Amino acid sequence: MSRAFADTRPDVLLERSALDDLEESRFPDWDAETVPRVLLVAEPEFTAAIAAMQAVDSALRGILPTYTSEREIQIAIEAVAEGLFVLHPDVAEHAVTASGAPRASTASFGQQLSPRESEVLNLLAAGLGNKEIAWRLKISEHTVKFHVTSIFNKLNASSRAEAVAIGVRRGLIIL
Repeated sequence: MSRAFADTRPDVLLERSALDDLEESRFPDWDAETVPRVLLVAEPEFTAAIAAMQAVDSALRGILPTYTSEREIQIAIEAVAEGLFVLHPDVAEHAVTASGAPRASTASFGQQLSPRESEVLNLLAAGLGNKEIAWRLKISEHTVKFHVTSIFNKLNASSRAEAVAIGVRRGLIIL
């Protein structure tokens, strides 16, 4: 490995994996766990890869089948480098089929936020309190509390900061 490469932290790692832990010794001094990753997996591993992507501390940002074209891989890497999450349509279809959810819910993991909950989550991300959110949305503070509780439950979050972090990871928050 050249010294120039050893001093450079990649924007994205592309891995062909059976979801095994990476050998940290393969990487130079940068923290490999914080580098966003795109994973090429075989179809039997789609479910496990999706579960790995949903983990709170996961650096996994893209899941592609092993038969993905070179062009699709390039596009996925570019999207992940820009901060997006990437699921190949076949992986998303597998997730929906495996969950038994209706086809229309391909875009979501778990319970989907309502449009109003999405508005409240984005205002939470902006740092607004319940009173300010209520004023902006022209609803009562009690209704805001109801929406915040619902958001916490749907995102499995226990605080506003955690809900915002999960919302960012899942692409629910407009930055």
